[in-house]
Order: sequence, then structure tokens, then C-alpha cells
Amino acid sequence: MSSGPRRVPRSLPQAGAFAGALLVVFLWQVEGCRDSGTGPSSGSPQTVSELVFAAGDSLIFDAWGLDSYGYIITTSHTSPLWKVNALSDTFAGAGGVTSIVEYPDPGTSPARSDTLHFQFLPSGDIYQYGFIAGVVARREGIRLAPAWDRIAALSLPTNGSWAVGTVDWGGTDVLRGTVLGDQGYFVAVLNGVRTAFHGYGVSLSSLDIECSIIVSDVPPAVLLVREESTPVANGSLRYLSSLTKH
Repeated sequence: MSSGPRRVPRSLPQAGAFAGALLVVFLWQVEGCRDSGTGPSSGSPQTVSELVFAAGDSLIFDAWGLDSYGYIITTSHTSPLWKVNALSDTFAGAGGVTSIVEYPDPGTSPARSDTLHFQFLPSGDIYQYGFIAGVVARREGIRLAPAWDRIAALSLPTNGSWAVGTVDWGGTDVLRGTVLGDQGYFVAVLNGVRTAFHGYGVSLSSLDIECSIIVSDVPPAVLLVREESTPVANGSLRYLSSLTKH
């Protein structure tokens, strides 16, 4: 396989008659793929349940940076690790919080780590504390106060939208989410066995930020997170490689 840059499509491919071609275009040197089939029509209700993790569950991703043209930077590959640390925690005024320790590049020594805080609701909605603040600080160097951000509103029908929050000091640039709905099937390793994960997606966009998130509820997993590149900030792409459940 060529080690040259790979172009990453700027919109998520749709499952269906082009499933065979998508396997070539959509892998991008990654083990994800999707099954054929038709997604839900506009306005269709979601069938996503709460993402339920157990303490000790671990997720390993393949991750790359994207250059300003949307190409994978092949030398930037890392394998971030998530380890579920606590369930039903209380954090920043919220209960029922799942705390996940993230090791951005566990192969380095000493290993760096950060703690991520999520609320996974029975409706399928997902909140993350400080999501917007983290993205804006990383991409634009602006410090915003962290808050509980509704990063996935899977209780809404396909094409439903919601306001996630503002991404500037003035409060005028609003990050809005849109439910993409059924995204077909992705392949990752579950407890040592290659397994198909049914993905449901959302897109988040503002004037300067565009992000896509795909999750699975059974088994629970974050399958894909992608931030688009802009002329002033490189993007990123991460795919689930393996999930170990306890």
C-alpha cells in the first residue's frame, strides 16, 4: 500500500448500492467498513438506546491528523486508549457521569493522560463536559468556560437539529448539531473477535468548526470522531480499532 497522502472525503459516504466502492474509499488505511442497506428517511425516529459501559472497559483507536487539504498525515498515526474509570459519578453539578481516562499516545513514556466526563442518557443522547472548550482551545487558542455540551441528540429523528453551544466569547457563533441517523456497519475487534458495530451519526458545525461523531449502542462504543481541517487549523480522524469489555 502506498505511503503517500490519502484524501479523506469531506462528507460521510452513504451506505447502499455503492457499498463495494466505499470499502476502498472509506477505509483510509483503517479497518472500518459498512454494510450495504438503506438508511432511514428524513424524520425517521432513532432506535438508539443508552450507551452502557462497565468499569474497566477499554477502547483503542487508530488516529491521524489531517492537513489543511483534508489529507491524512501518515506520520501522525497514534493509538489513543480510553479506559472506563468510574460509573454513576458526580461531576460539575451532574450525576450519573461516566469518567474515562484517555491516554493520547500510550506508547510514550511517561504516558500522558486526561480524564473525560460523559453523560450517556437512556434516550441515546450524549453529553460531554468541556467538549466545546477543548475543541476551541485546541484549534483556535481561545479559552472558554467548560460546560456540559450535548454532543449527540440521538433522541431526535434523522435530520433533527439542536444548539450545542457557542464557540466564541461574544456568544454569536453557535455550534449546531444535526442527526445523520443510521450509518451502516463498522468492523472492529470486540474481546479479540472481529465484530460488526451498527453506527449512528451526528454532525456538529459552526462558522469555523465541523465535526462528525458516530457511535454504537450495542455493543456500546464510539466508532468515529472526525474534525475537519480549516485554513488555520488541521483536522483529525480517529476510528475504533478494538473494544475490550469486562
